[in-house]
Amino acid sequence: MEKKKVLLVLPPNIGRYVVATIPHAGVAYLAAFLEREGHKAEIADMRIYPDEKELYSQIERFKPDLIGLSTASIGYKMSYEIVNKLKKRYPEIRIMLGGSHVSTVHSKVLEETEADCAAYGEAEQTFIEFANGKPAAEIKGLIWRNENGEIMTNPPAPFSQDLDSFPYPAYEKFKLSKFLEKRIPIVASRGCPHRCTYCSVRLVMGQGFRARSPKNVVDEMEHWIKKGYDTFEFSDDNFTFDMKRAEEICDLITERGLKVKMIFGNGLRADRVNEELLRKLKKAGCIWIAYGLETSDQKSLELIKKDLDINKLKSAVEMTKKAGIPQQVNFIVGCPGQTFETFKKDLEFAEGLKIAQLRFYNLLPYPGTEMFEWIKQNGRFLYEPDDYLNDFNYWSDEPVFETDDFPREERRKAIKMGQAKVMELFLKRHFGKVAGTVCYKVWERPFVQKHFMGIATKGWILLKRLRLKQA
Repeated sequence: MEKKKVLLVLPPNIGRYVVATIPHAGVAYLAAFLEREGHKAEIADMRIYPDEKELYSQIERFKPDLIGLSTASIGYKMSYEIVNKLKKRYPEIRIMLGGSHVSTVHSKVLEETEADCAAYGEAEQTFIEFANGKPAAEIKGLIWRNENGEIMTNPPAPFSQDLDSFPYPAYEKFKLSKFLEKRIPIVASRGCPHRCTYCSVRLVMGQGFRARSPKNVVDEMEHWIKKGYDTFEFSDDNFTFDMKRAEEICDLITERGLKVKMIFGNGLRADRVNEELLRKLKKAGCIWIAYGLETSDQKSLELIKKDLDINKLKSAVEMTKKAGIPQQVNFIVGCPGQTFETFKKDLEFAEGLKIAQLRFYNLLPYPGTEMFEWIKQNGRFLYEPDDYLNDFNYWSDEPVFETDDFPREERRKAIKMGQAKVMELFLKRHFGKVAGTVCYKVWERPFVQKHFMGIATKGWILLKRLRLKQA
Protein backbone atom coordinates (compact mmCIF):
# COMPACT_ATOMS: atom_id res chain seq x y z
CA MET A 1 0.00 0.00 0.00
CA GLU A 2 1.33 3.39 -1.03
CA LYS A 3 1.62 5.81 1.87
CA LYS A 4 0.09 9.18 1.17
CA LYS A 5 0.38 12.75 2.30
CA VAL A 6 -3.07 13.98 3.35
CA LEU A 7 -4.00 17.57 4.08
CA LEU A 8 -7.15 18.06 6.18
CA VAL A 9 -8.75 21.47 5.70
CA LEU A 10 -11.14 23.26 8.05
CA PRO A 11 -12.96 26.18 6.36
CA PRO A 12 -13.09 29.55 8.15
CA ASN A 13 -16.81 29.36 8.96
CA ILE A 14 -16.83 30.52 12.59
CA GLY A 15 -20.02 32.51 12.12
CA ARG A 16 -20.34 35.80 13.93
CA TYR A 17 -17.40 35.00 16.18
CA VAL A 18 -14.04 36.48 15.30
CA VAL A 19 -11.76 33.70 16.53
CA ALA A 20 -11.80 29.92 16.93
CA THR A 21 -12.13 28.72 20.51
CA ILE A 22 -10.93 25.08 20.55
CA PRO A 23 -9.54 22.47 18.12
CA HIS A 24 -11.91 20.38 15.99
CA ALA A 25 -12.35 16.85 17.37
CA GLY A 26 -13.55 15.21 14.13
CA VAL A 27 -10.59 16.40 12.07
CA ALA A 28 -8.18 15.53 14.89
CA TYR A 29 -9.54 11.97 14.99
CA LEU A 30 -9.17 11.60 11.23
CA ALA A 31 -5.55 12.82 11.38
CA ALA A 32 -4.82 10.25 14.09
CA PHE A 33 -6.38 7.42 12.06
CA LEU A 34 -4.34 8.38 8.99
CA GLU A 35 -1.07 8.47 10.92
CA ARG A 36 -1.79 5.11 12.52
CA GLU A 37 -2.16 3.68 9.00
CA GLY A 38 1.26 5.04 8.08
CA HIS A 39 0.10 8.07 6.10
CA LYS A 40 1.36 11.56 6.86
CA ALA A 41 -1.31 14.07 7.86
CA GLU A 42 -1.31 17.82 8.28
CA ILE A 43 -4.15 20.19 9.23
CA ALA A 44 -4.89 23.53 7.59
CA ASP A 45 -7.16 25.33 10.04
CA MET A 46 -8.60 28.28 8.14
CA ARG A 47 -10.47 29.36 11.27
CA ILE A 48 -7.04 30.49 12.47
CA TYR A 49 -5.46 31.35 9.11
CA PRO A 50 -8.36 32.37 6.82
CA ASP A 51 -6.17 33.78 4.04
CA GLU A 52 -6.28 31.42 1.05
CA LYS A 53 -2.65 32.30 0.33
CA GLU A 54 -1.71 30.55 3.58
CA LEU A 55 -3.56 27.45 2.39
CA TYR A 56 -1.89 27.51 -1.02
CA SER A 57 1.51 27.96 0.62
CA GLN A 58 0.94 24.93 2.84
CA ILE A 59 -0.17 22.83 -0.14
CA GLU A 60 2.89 23.79 -2.17
CA ARG A 61 5.19 23.00 0.76
CA PHE A 62 3.49 19.77 1.91
CA LYS A 63 2.58 18.51 -1.60
CA PRO A 64 -0.40 16.36 -0.50
CA ASP A 65 -1.70 13.43 -2.54
CA LEU A 66 -5.17 13.87 -1.07
CA ILE A 67 -7.11 16.73 0.50
CA GLY A 68 -9.98 16.15 2.91
CA LEU A 69 -12.23 19.12 3.53
CA SER A 70 -14.77 19.32 6.34
CA THR A 71 -18.22 20.76 5.60
CA ALA A 72 -20.82 21.87 8.12
CA SER A 73 -24.32 22.85 7.01
CA ILE A 74 -23.77 26.31 8.46
CA GLY A 75 -21.67 28.12 5.87
CA TYR A 76 -21.41 25.19 3.47
CA LYS A 77 -21.07 27.47 0.44
CA MET A 78 -17.79 28.67 1.87
CA SER A 79 -16.57 25.07 1.77
CA TYR A 80 -17.84 24.67 -1.78
CA GLU A 81 -15.94 27.75 -2.94
CA ILE A 82 -12.71 26.48 -1.40
CA VAL A 83 -13.13 23.07 -3.05
CA ASN A 84 -13.70 24.53 -6.49
CA LYS A 85 -10.77 26.93 -6.19
CA LEU A 86 -8.49 24.13 -5.05
CA LYS A 87 -9.61 21.84 -7.87
CA LYS A 88 -8.98 24.55 -10.43
CA ARG A 89 -5.56 25.41 -9.01
CA TYR A 90 -4.44 21.84 -8.22
CA PRO A 91 -6.40 19.52 -10.57
CA GLU A 92 -4.02 16.64 -9.91
CA ILE A 93 -4.90 16.46 -6.18
CA ARG A 94 -7.94 14.38 -5.28
CA ILE A 95 -10.39 16.07 -2.91
CA MET A 96 -12.78 14.30 -0.53
CA LEU A 97 -15.55 16.10 1.34
CA GLY A 98 -16.66 15.06 4.81
CA GLY A 99 -18.47 16.49 7.81
CA SER A 100 -22.08 16.78 8.88
CA HIS A 101 -23.31 18.50 5.73
CA VAL A 102 -22.47 15.50 3.57
CA SER A 103 -24.58 13.32 5.87
CA THR A 104 -27.62 15.57 5.42
CA VAL A 105 -27.56 16.16 1.64
CA HIS A 106 -25.47 13.20 0.38
CA SER A 107 -24.85 13.22 -3.39
CA LYS A 108 -25.82 16.88 -3.67
CA VAL A 109 -22.32 17.85 -2.50
CA LEU A 110 -20.80 16.34 -5.65
CA GLU A 111 -23.52 17.79 -7.86
CA GLU A 112 -22.64 21.27 -6.61
CA THR A 113 -18.82 21.04 -6.40
CA GLU A 114 -15.83 19.72 -8.31
CA ALA A 115 -14.85 17.39 -5.45
CA ASP A 116 -13.86 13.86 -6.44
CA CYS A 117 -15.76 12.08 -3.68
CA ALA A 118 -17.38 12.45 -0.26
CA ALA A 119 -17.81 10.40 2.91
CA TYR A 120 -21.05 10.31 4.89
CA GLY A 121 -21.94 8.98 8.34
CA GLU A 122 -19.17 8.02 10.75
CA ALA A 123 -16.55 8.56 8.10
CA GLU A 124 -13.13 7.63 9.52
CA GLN A 125 -13.09 4.11 8.09
CA THR A 126 -14.44 5.33 4.75
CA PHE A 127 -11.69 7.94 4.47
CA ILE A 128 -8.97 5.48 5.52
CA GLU A 129 -10.03 2.88 2.96
CA PHE A 130 -10.02 5.52 0.23
CA ALA A 131 -6.56 6.73 1.30
CA ASN A 132 -5.36 3.12 1.35
CA GLY A 133 -6.34 2.71 -2.29
CA LYS A 134 -9.32 0.39 -1.96
CA PRO A 135 -11.55 0.48 -5.09
CA ALA A 136 -14.21 3.16 -4.71
CA ALA A 137 -17.07 0.77 -5.53
CA GLU A 138 -16.11 -1.37 -2.51
CA ILE A 139 -15.94 1.41 0.10
CA LYS A 140 -19.01 1.71 2.29
CA GLY A 141 -20.08 5.24 3.13
CA LEU A 142 -18.51 6.68 -0.04
CA ILE A 143 -20.12 8.96 -2.63
CA TRP A 144 -18.03 9.05 -5.81
CA ARG A 145 -17.94 9.62 -9.57
CA ASN A 146 -17.56 6.60 -11.84
CA GLU A 147 -15.64 6.58 -15.11
CA ASN A 148 -18.69 7.99 -16.91
CA GLY A 149 -18.95 10.88 -14.48
CA GLU A 150 -22.08 9.49 -12.83
CA ILE A 151 -22.41 10.09 -9.10
CA MET A 152 -22.63 6.83 -7.15
CA THR A 153 -23.68 6.46 -3.51
CA ASN A 154 -22.46 3.31 -1.79
CA PRO A 155 -24.29 1.67 1.12
CA PRO A 156 -23.55 3.22 4.55
CA ALA A 157 -20.60 2.10 6.60
CA PRO A 158 -21.44 0.33 9.86
CA PHE A 159 -20.94 2.31 13.05
CA SER A 160 -17.91 1.23 15.04
CA GLN A 161 -18.81 -0.41 18.33
CA ASP A 162 -15.29 -0.52 19.75
CA LEU A 163 -14.47 3.13 20.41
CA ASP A 164 -11.59 2.13 22.69
CA SER A 165 -9.77 0.91 19.58
CA PHE A 166 -9.67 4.46 18.23
CA PRO A 167 -6.44 6.45 18.52
CA TYR A 168 -6.56 9.61 20.60
CA PRO A 169 -7.41 12.60 18.41
CA ALA A 170 -4.25 14.33 17.17
CA TYR A 171 -4.88 17.79 18.64
CA GLU A 172 -1.16 18.47 18.61
CA LYS A 173 -1.42 18.97 14.85
CA PHE A 174 -3.37 22.20 15.49
CA LYS A 175 -1.75 25.50 16.47
CA LEU A 176 -3.05 25.09 20.02
CA SER A 177 -1.58 28.36 21.24
CA LYS A 178 -3.75 30.28 18.74
CA PHE A 179 -7.12 29.24 20.19
CA LEU A 180 -9.16 31.46 22.46
CA GLU A 181 -9.50 28.78 25.13
CA LYS A 182 -6.91 26.42 26.55
CA ARG A 183 -9.28 23.47 26.46
CA ILE A 184 -9.11 19.97 25.05
CA PRO A 185 -12.33 18.52 23.58
CA ILE A 186 -13.20 15.03 24.80
CA VAL A 187 -15.57 12.76 22.88
CA ALA A 188 -16.40 10.09 25.45
CA SER A 189 -19.30 8.59 23.49
CA ARG A 190 -21.01 8.78 20.11
CA GLY A 191 -24.63 8.76 19.07
CA CYS A 192 -27.83 9.58 20.92
CA PRO A 193 -30.88 7.30 21.38
CA HIS A 194 -33.34 10.18 21.69
CA ARG A 195 -35.49 11.49 18.85
CA CYS A 196 -35.55 15.31 18.99
CA THR A 197 -36.91 16.48 15.65
CA TYR A 198 -34.55 19.45 15.24
CA CYS A 199 -31.34 17.49 15.76
CA SER A 200 -29.19 16.20 12.88
CA VAL A 201 -26.80 14.16 15.02
CA ARG A 202 -28.45 10.85 14.20
CA LEU A 203 -27.78 11.48 10.50
CA VAL A 204 -24.04 11.46 11.24
CA MET A 205 -23.54 9.28 14.33
CA GLY A 206 -26.69 7.17 14.41
CA GLN A 207 -29.42 6.83 16.99
CA GLY A 208 -27.70 4.25 19.15
CA PHE A 209 -25.42 5.04 22.09
CA ARG A 210 -21.80 3.89 21.80
CA ALA A 211 -19.33 4.61 24.57
CA ARG A 212 -15.65 4.48 25.36
CA SER A 213 -14.69 2.75 28.59
CA PRO A 214 -14.09 4.98 31.64
CA LYS A 215 -10.42 3.99 31.68
CA ASN A 216 -9.94 4.92 28.03
CA VAL A 217 -11.54 8.34 28.58
CA VAL A 218 -9.53 9.17 31.68
CA ASP A 219 -6.32 7.88 30.10
CA GLU A 220 -6.79 10.44 27.31
CA MET A 221 -7.37 13.19 29.86
CA GLU A 222 -4.20 12.19 31.71
CA HIS A 223 -2.29 12.21 28.41
CA TRP A 224 -3.16 15.92 28.00
CA ILE A 225 -2.62 16.74 31.67
CA LYS A 226 1.00 15.68 31.18
CA LYS A 227 1.20 18.20 28.34
CA GLY A 228 0.02 21.05 30.55
CA TYR A 229 -3.76 21.01 29.98
CA ASP A 230 -6.29 20.75 32.77
CA THR A 231 -9.59 21.90 31.21
CA PHE A 232 -11.68 19.45 29.20
CA GLU A 233 -14.83 20.21 27.21
CA PHE A 234 -17.00 17.13 26.73
CA SER A 235 -18.75 17.29 23.37
CA ASP A 236 -20.85 14.11 23.74
CA ASP A 237 -24.44 14.25 22.60
CA ASN A 238 -25.55 12.31 25.67
CA PHE A 239 -22.68 11.88 28.13
CA THR A 240 -24.88 10.68 31.00
CA PHE A 241 -27.15 8.31 29.07
CA ASP A 242 -25.39 5.50 30.96
CA MET A 243 -25.34 7.13 34.39
CA LYS A 244 -23.36 4.34 36.05
CA ARG A 245 -20.60 4.69 33.44
CA ALA A 246 -20.57 8.48 33.94
CA GLU A 247 -20.10 7.91 37.67
CA GLU A 248 -17.25 5.50 36.96
CA ILE A 249 -15.46 8.17 34.90
CA CYS A 250 -15.79 10.59 37.81
CA ASP A 251 -14.61 7.97 40.31
CA LEU A 252 -11.55 7.19 38.21
CA ILE A 253 -10.60 10.87 37.93
CA THR A 254 -10.90 11.19 41.70
CA GLU A 255 -9.00 7.95 42.44
CA ARG A 256 -6.09 9.07 40.26
CA GLY A 257 -6.01 12.44 42.01
CA LEU A 258 -6.32 14.35 38.74
CA LYS A 259 -6.90 18.09 39.14
CA VAL A 260 -9.11 18.94 36.17
CA LYS A 261 -11.92 21.23 35.11
CA MET A 262 -14.77 19.54 33.23
CA ILE A 263 -17.23 21.50 31.09
CA PHE A 264 -20.46 20.14 29.61
CA GLY A 265 -21.38 23.02 27.33
CA ASN A 266 -22.91 20.68 24.74
CA GLY A 267 -25.52 19.80 27.32
CA LEU A 268 -26.68 16.98 29.58
CA ARG A 269 -30.17 15.50 29.61
CA ALA A 270 -32.01 16.83 32.68
CA ASP A 271 -33.61 13.41 33.18
CA ARG A 272 -30.23 11.64 33.16
CA VAL A 273 -28.70 13.13 36.32
CA ASN A 274 -29.26 12.51 40.02
CA GLU A 275 -27.78 13.81 43.27
CA GLU A 276 -25.11 11.10 43.48
CA LEU A 277 -23.89 11.64 39.92
CA LEU A 278 -23.82 15.43 40.32
CA ARG A 279 -21.93 15.10 43.60
CA LYS A 280 -19.34 12.94 41.87
CA LEU A 281 -19.13 15.32 38.90
CA LYS A 282 -18.41 18.18 41.30
CA LYS A 283 -15.77 16.17 43.15
CA ALA A 284 -14.12 15.19 39.85
CA GLY A 285 -13.82 18.83 38.79
CA CYS A 286 -17.00 19.76 36.88
CA ILE A 287 -17.32 23.55 36.66
CA TRP A 288 -20.20 23.99 34.19
CA ILE A 289 -23.28 22.10 33.01
CA ALA A 290 -25.74 23.13 30.31
CA TYR A 291 -29.18 21.56 30.15
CA GLY A 292 -31.40 21.64 27.07
CA LEU A 293 -35.06 22.27 27.81
CA GLU A 294 -35.93 24.12 24.56
CA THR A 295 -39.39 25.21 25.80
CA SER A 296 -41.48 25.02 28.96
CA ASP A 297 -44.65 24.39 26.93
CA GLN A 298 -45.54 20.72 27.23
CA LYS A 299 -47.39 20.64 23.88
CA SER A 300 -44.32 22.02 22.09
CA LEU A 301 -42.06 19.55 23.89
CA GLU A 302 -44.23 16.73 22.57
CA LEU A 303 -44.15 18.10 19.03
CA ILE A 304 -40.33 18.25 19.00
CA LYS A 305 -40.20 14.77 20.62
CA LYS A 306 -37.97 16.02 23.40
CA ASP A 307 -39.40 13.37 25.77
CA LEU A 308 -38.72 15.57 28.79
CA ASP A 309 -40.98 16.83 31.57
CA ILE A 310 -40.29 20.38 32.78
CA ASN A 311 -40.38 19.15 36.38
CA LYS A 312 -37.37 16.99 35.60
CA LEU A 313 -35.57 20.14 34.44
CA LYS A 314 -36.50 22.01 37.61
CA SER A 315 -35.30 19.10 39.70
CA ALA A 316 -32.01 18.84 37.79
CA VAL A 317 -31.35 22.56 38.22
CA GLU A 318 -31.98 22.40 41.97
CA MET A 319 -29.78 19.31 42.37
CA THR A 320 -27.03 20.97 40.34
CA LYS A 321 -27.20 24.07 42.54
CA LYS A 322 -27.02 21.86 45.62
CA ALA A 323 -23.91 20.16 44.20
CA GLY A 324 -22.31 23.58 43.72
CA ILE A 325 -21.99 23.44 39.94
CA PRO A 326 -22.91 26.54 37.88
CA GLN A 327 -25.46 25.76 35.21
CA GLN A 328 -27.03 27.05 32.03
CA VAL A 329 -30.40 26.18 30.50
CA ASN A 330 -30.96 26.37 26.75
CA PHE A 331 -34.21 27.40 25.07
CA ILE A 332 -35.20 27.47 21.40
CA VAL A 333 -37.32 30.30 20.01
CA GLY A 334 -39.86 29.09 17.46
CA CYS A 335 -40.59 25.49 18.40
CA PRO A 336 -43.65 23.90 16.73
CA GLY A 337 -46.78 24.79 18.66
CA GLN A 338 -45.14 27.84 20.19
CA THR A 339 -46.75 31.30 20.17
CA PHE A 340 -45.56 34.66 21.42
CA GLU A 341 -47.57 34.04 24.60
CA THR A 342 -45.91 30.67 25.24
CA PHE A 343 -42.53 32.29 24.58
CA LYS A 344 -43.25 34.88 27.27
CA LYS A 345 -44.03 31.98 29.61
CA ASP A 346 -40.66 30.45 28.64
CA LEU A 347 -38.96 33.71 29.56
CA GLU A 348 -40.82 33.87 32.86
CA PHE A 349 -39.96 30.24 33.55
CA ALA A 350 -36.30 30.88 32.72
CA GLU A 351 -36.07 33.87 35.04
CA GLY A 352 -37.65 31.81 37.82
CA LEU A 353 -34.84 29.23 37.60
CA LYS A 354 -32.39 31.84 38.98
CA ILE A 355 -29.36 30.27 37.35
CA ALA A 356 -25.96 31.50 36.16
CA GLN A 357 -26.71 31.65 32.45
CA LEU A 358 -29.45 31.17 29.87
CA ARG A 359 -29.40 30.73 26.12
CA PHE A 360 -32.21 31.47 23.67
CA TYR A 361 -31.40 30.04 20.26
CA ASN A 362 -33.18 30.91 17.04
CA LEU A 363 -34.61 27.68 15.62
CA LEU A 364 -32.68 26.75 12.50
CA PRO A 365 -34.18 23.80 10.57
CA TYR A 366 -31.58 21.55 8.96
CA PRO A 367 -32.42 19.67 5.75
CA GLY A 368 -32.89 15.98 6.47
CA THR A 369 -34.45 16.47 9.91
CA GLU A 370 -38.06 15.89 10.94
CA MET A 371 -38.27 19.57 11.87
CA PHE A 372 -37.52 20.59 8.29
CA GLU A 373 -40.36 18.42 7.00
CA TRP A 374 -42.75 19.67 9.73
CA ILE A 375 -42.21 23.27 8.64
CA LYS A 376 -42.91 22.43 5.00
CA GLN A 377 -46.28 20.99 6.04
CA ASN A 378 -47.26 23.34 8.88
CA GLY A 379 -45.49 26.65 8.33
CA ARG A 380 -43.84 28.88 5.75
CA PHE A 381 -40.17 29.27 5.03
CA LEU A 382 -39.21 32.94 4.91
CA TYR A 383 -35.84 32.12 3.35
CA GLU A 384 -34.49 29.22 1.37
CA PRO A 385 -32.04 26.88 3.14
CA ASP A 386 -29.31 28.00 0.72
CA ASP A 387 -29.76 31.52 2.08
CA TYR A 388 -30.21 31.03 5.83
CA LEU A 389 -27.55 28.34 6.16
CA ASN A 390 -25.00 30.68 4.61
CA ASP A 391 -25.93 33.96 6.29
CA PHE A 392 -24.86 34.08 9.91
CA ASN A 393 -27.24 36.93 10.72
CA TYR A 394 -30.20 34.60 10.07
CA TRP A 395 -28.50 31.98 12.24
CA SER A 396 -28.60 34.32 15.22
CA ASP A 397 -31.21 37.05 14.80
CA GLU A 398 -33.62 36.48 11.96
CA PRO A 399 -36.48 33.91 11.99
CA VAL A 400 -36.23 31.72 8.91
CA PHE A 401 -39.80 30.46 9.00
CA GLU A 402 -43.15 31.38 10.50
CA THR A 403 -46.49 29.83 11.38
CA ASP A 404 -49.98 31.30 11.60
CA ASP A 405 -49.76 31.14 15.40
CA PHE A 406 -46.28 32.66 15.63
CA PRO A 407 -45.66 35.08 12.73
CA ARG A 408 -42.39 36.69 11.72
CA GLU A 409 -42.57 39.98 13.61
CA GLU A 410 -43.51 38.29 16.86
CA ARG A 411 -40.63 35.86 16.41
CA ARG A 412 -38.22 38.74 15.87
CA LYS A 413 -39.46 40.38 19.05
CA ALA A 414 -39.12 37.13 20.98
CA ILE A 415 -35.55 36.55 19.77
CA LYS A 416 -34.54 40.07 20.86
CA MET A 417 -36.17 39.62 24.27
CA GLY A 418 -34.39 36.31 24.77
CA GLN A 419 -31.02 37.72 23.73
CA ALA A 420 -31.50 40.67 26.09
CA LYS A 421 -31.98 38.29 29.03
CA VAL A 422 -28.89 36.32 27.98
CA MET A 423 -26.80 39.50 27.87
CA GLU A 424 -28.11 40.70 31.23
CA LEU A 425 -27.07 37.48 32.97
CA PHE A 426 -23.74 37.36 31.11
CA LEU A 427 -22.75 40.85 32.24
CA LYS A 428 -23.83 40.28 35.84
CA ARG A 429 -21.95 36.99 35.98
CA HIS A 430 -18.71 38.48 34.72
CA PHE A 431 -18.81 41.97 36.27
CA GLY A 432 -20.92 41.51 39.40
CA LYS A 433 -24.53 42.45 40.07
CA VAL A 434 -24.04 46.21 40.37
CA ALA A 435 -21.48 46.82 37.61
CA GLY A 436 -23.17 44.23 35.41
CA THR A 437 -26.51 46.00 35.74
CA VAL A 438 -24.91 49.30 34.72
CA CYS A 439 -23.25 47.63 31.72
CA TYR A 440 -26.57 46.09 30.73
CA LYS A 441 -28.36 49.43 30.87
CA VAL A 442 -25.70 50.81 28.52
CA TRP A 443 -25.96 47.79 26.23
CA GLU A 444 -29.76 48.19 25.94
CA ARG A 445 -29.35 51.35 23.89
CA PRO A 446 -29.71 50.54 20.15
CA PHE A 447 -26.95 53.03 19.28
CA VAL A 448 -24.50 51.15 21.51
CA GLN A 449 -25.46 47.77 20.05
CA LYS A 450 -25.08 49.05 16.50
CA HIS A 451 -21.79 50.94 16.81
CA PHE A 452 -19.86 49.50 19.76
CA MET A 453 -20.59 45.76 20.06
CA GLY A 454 -17.84 44.86 17.60
CA ILE A 455 -15.29 46.83 19.60
CA ALA A 456 -16.56 45.35 22.86
CA THR A 457 -16.30 41.82 21.48
CA LYS A 458 -12.70 42.34 20.37
CA GLY A 459 -11.89 43.82 23.77
CA TRP A 460 -13.42 40.83 25.49
CA ILE A 461 -11.37 38.45 23.36
CA LEU A 462 -8.19 40.39 24.08
CA LEU A 463 -8.93 40.18 27.81
CA LYS A 464 -9.43 36.42 27.58
CA ARG A 465 -6.14 36.04 25.72
CA LEU A 466 -4.32 38.00 28.40
CA ARG A 467 -5.85 35.84 31.11
CA LEU A 468 -4.87 32.73 29.16
CA LYS A 469 -1.23 33.84 28.98
CA GLN A 470 -1.19 34.53 32.71
CA ALA A 471 -2.71 31.11 33.56
